[in-house]
Amino acid sequence: MGEKMIHALTVAGFDGSAGAGFISDIKTMAHFGVYGQAVCTALTQQNEEEFVAPGWVIWDRIEAQLETLFKKHKFKYVKIGLVEKARTLKRIVEFVREKSPDAFIVWDPIASASAGFHFMRDAEKFLPIMKSIDLVTPNQDEFAYLGLGLAESRGQIKMGRDFAVLLKGGHARGKESIDTLWYNEEQFKFISPRFPGKGKHGTGCVLSSAILANVALGKDVPTACEIAKNYMNEYLQTGEGRLGFLV
Repeated sequence: MGEKMIHALTVAGFDGSAGAGFISDIKTMAHFGVYGQAVCTALTQQNEEEFVAPGWVIWDRIEAQLETLFKKHKFKYVKIGLVEKARTLKRIVEFVREKSPDAFIVWDPIASASAGFHFMRDAEKFLPIMKSIDLVTPNQDEFAYLGLGLAESRGQIKMGRDFAVLLKGGHARGKESIDTLWYNEEQFKFISPRFPGKGKHGTGCVLSSAILANVALGKDVPTACEIAKNYMNEYLQTGEGRLGFLV
C-alpha cells in the first residue's frame, strides 16, 4: 500500500469477447500491477470465433480521447494495437511523441483477425513510421506482410538499431514456439513448447501488453519479453475454448 500507481495506455480496438483489444490489454496490465487506460480505435463486432465488422473510429474521435487522457497523465508507456491505416498509426505516434517525447511505444501490428478478417491494406506505408516506435511485435505473417526482412536486406532498416522487433513464433511450425528479438543490435531467442489445439484468441494483444507492463515496472526489453513469453505459456493453458484467463 502507498506505492505510486504506474499508468500505461493502450490505443486499440474494442472486442466484446474481451479476448483481444483494449479490454484484454487492461486485464493483462492489471495482472502485473500496472493500471491501464484506453483509447478506442475501432468498435468491432466480433466474438472469439467470428469477426464481422471493424467499426472504425474516425481520427477526430481518437484524437479527442487522447487529448482528454493526456490532460491528466503524461503516459510514458504506450501500446498501440488495431489501426485502420498507416496514416492513423502515424497520427497516434506523433501525438504521443509530442505529449510524451520519451514514452516507450509498443506496436502490435494486426494484419488479420484470427477469425479471418484482413486489415492494413497499405502495408508499404508503415515502414517509415516504425522508426518512431520502440518495439514492434509481428507474427510470421505480419513480419512478411510489412516487408521487415526484405527492408533490412535492402539496407532500408536495421532491426534492433532503428527499432526493436519481436518476431513471434506462434504461427510457425515445429514442436517449439521460438520468438526472436532484435534489440540494441543483439538477437535473443525465447523458446517454449508448442501447445496442441486451435489456440487462444487475442494472444498478440496479451503478449504485447505483458511486455509493456514489465517495461513499465523497470525491466529491460529482453527481460520483459522473456517474462511475457512465460506468462503466455501459462495463459495458453487456461480458460475455456479460445478464451484464456489468468488472475
